[in-house]
Amino acid sequence: MAIRAVMRALAVFDCFSQKQPKLSLHEISEKLELAKSTTFRLVGTLVETGYLLQLEDQRYCISMKLLRLGGLVQSTLNVRDIAVPEMREINSSTGETVVLTVLAGEQRTALEVLESVSPLKLVFQVGDTVSLRIGAVGRVFLAHHPEINVDNVFKDKSEKNSINPPTTAELNKIRAQGFDYLAGTRAPGAASVAVPIFDINDMNTHCLSIAGPESRILENKQPFIELIRAAAARISTQLGSAALPVIPTE
Repeated sequence: MAIRAVMRALAVFDCFSQKQPKLSLHEISEKLELAKSTTFRLVGTLVETGYLLQLEDQRYCISMKLLRLGGLVQSTLNVRDIAVPEMREINSSTGETVVLTVLAGEQRTALEVLESVSPLKLVFQVGDTVSLRIGAVGRVFLAHHPEINVDNVFKDKSEKNSINPPTTAELNKIRAQGFDYLAGTRAPGAASVAVPIFDINDMNTHCLSIAGPESRILENKQPFIELIRAAAARISTQLGSAALPVIPTE
């Protein structure tokens, strides 16, 4: 019974979101699919213990006490620590190079690299920083950051392997399908699939990608996409994101 009560109390917190920071007792009851009397007892206990606040309009919101705990968790979370176990699984099951990348202005930096076991592979170094003009990872970041001026990113044509500026339709498609595949931009005959990772504010701060020879990536494109999409969704969830995963269909 005690465990069940704890699970129900935690479920109350899941009812709140950035879009719905304030909820009535009726709304919480509907979301939990519990009787109003049961919900009343749960919410009352959380108010008494200081984890929820009851507002003047009789709605409820999460208290600063809980937000302080959330801040403590956020300050101790390290994206790399969360991502590396997932990356190891992907690297082991695919045999290909797996890269965790962080957005840095109009550039991107390799935060962690697990190399392919194959002698024929793409070589990345932790700390490598390249323009968003290059590769599937760059296009994924551009698709999720409309505040980045695409024309500005692509105005310098001097960098080799730079891709053509993606159209608005292309960026919309990447954002909708939840991944991108691109070949021949990092190096001739090379390809990668990339997916976004979202933080606690549902912002795309990092990307996860699989890279290798185009023939191997293309042959396994769909299973690779499904694999890293699921991994990125789990990482995002652990980072506190409420963004719903998009299941790729092609």
